[in-house]
Amino acid sequence: MKFELDTKQVKQLNKWYEKHTKKCKHDAGAIGGELGYKFIPTGLGVVTVAYCVCGEEINLTDFSNW
Repeated sequence: MKFELDTKQVKQLNKWYEKHTKKCKHDAGAIGGELGYKFIPTGLGVVTVAYCVCGEEINLTDFSNW
């Protein structure tokens, strides 16, 4: 299986991340890794979530494709 973000999801993620980093107090350190991704295949499509090490997350799922 191959999981990818489309252009719309990348723009949505970048907008959220820019806003989030202004208020997030967590630092992932020198090697980064502050963002994680969850891809959950379902019978209708793939649920796509990005999350910060602080616990805040954004749902990037494009339900219009379902």
